[in-house]
Amino acid sequence: MKISNEGEYEKASERADEIFGAKKGSPEEKELQELLKAIKEYEDDFVKMLKDME
Repeated sequence: MKISNEGEYEKASERADEIFGAKKGSPEEKELQELLKAIKEYEDDFVKMLKDME
């Protein structure tokens, strides 16, 4: 999963909030892990972009 813009980031964040605390081993837990990884990568890329602009 790759988040490429602010709209996708917002949707992913909202979905992660919805399924936060998903039961271990459930499909929602797997989805949550993928969402959190994609969110972190997007945030890291955003911070890097900001630093590069300085």
